[in-house]
Amino acid sequence: MKPKTMSTSPRRIYNGARYAILGLVLITVLNIFLVLLGSDSYYVSSVFASYFVSVVFEGALGVIFAALLVAPFVVAFFLSKNKPVWLIVALVLTALDLLFVIYIGIALDIFVYRILDILAHIFVIVLLVLGIINGKKLKEQEEAAETAAAYPDETAQRSAENGDEGPFTDVVCSVAVSEDGTKHSLETPGIARFYENELVLGTNSMGMTLAFGSAFASTKERMRFAYTDIARAYFAKKNERTVRFDLADGRYAYLILTNAARDQLAELLSAHGVTIEPFAD
Repeated sequence: MKPKTMSTSPRRIYNGARYAILGLVLITVLNIFLVLLGSDSYYVSSVFASYFVSVVFEGALGVIFAALLVAPFVVAFFLSKNKPVWLIVALVLTALDLLFVIYIGIALDIFVYRILDILAHIFVIVLLVLGIINGKKLKEQEEAAETAAAYPDETAQRSAENGDEGPFTDVVCSVAVSEDGTKHSLETPGIARFYENELVLGTNSMGMTLAFGSAFASTKERMRFAYTDIARAYFAKKNERTVRFDLADGRYAYLILTNAARDQLAELLSAHGVTIEPFAD
């Protein structure tokens, strides 16, 4: 039975929040461009502080100040792809910009003209809050899927579909192998598959791990060897999450694991007569 795939709904909501940030940036750039052209047109749902300084400080100086104010939003958009904390940064920045819109509206007695801006900011804030909530859900799903993959139950210890390789146990990890014994490949998401008499290392060229539902059949088999071919197995880094296998024929491989997968790997190797040596400076 394959591990359950992640729900796409939290991912869609999370990405929607990210693209709300991008929308703010693009509309802001458009508004600044219109200012440079001398146009009175203005589109709501932009970084208002950035637009405001481009109007107050004309020419190149205004563009520089405007760019400095919109730059954090650009950074938040790109870094939030893999780090949900940047959605929180974007939320704080948008909230501050909303306060600035309200302040300018009251101070210049143009509050009624800023209503659409205020509503647009509130809409973006709602999207960002939903994105932060679903970013937390995504993290929980990833951890749950990783744990399920690292500790397969009796249904996961199954026979291969073609029935000719026998029962196996999977350990999800990043894999790097040296096929000729001289230089190893870059670490990529993969799997260590334990059969009764041999270990098979595979990597997924599409960059999707088994923890997220891809099948071992879709990965590329990178290295296969019997347990008796392992000349040495040892932790290659102090954090004891990177294991190196040195084979008798000169080839070697690295496995980078979570703590749970590391412990399971040690148990499986021990059951096959292989001990992982501690890290040595």
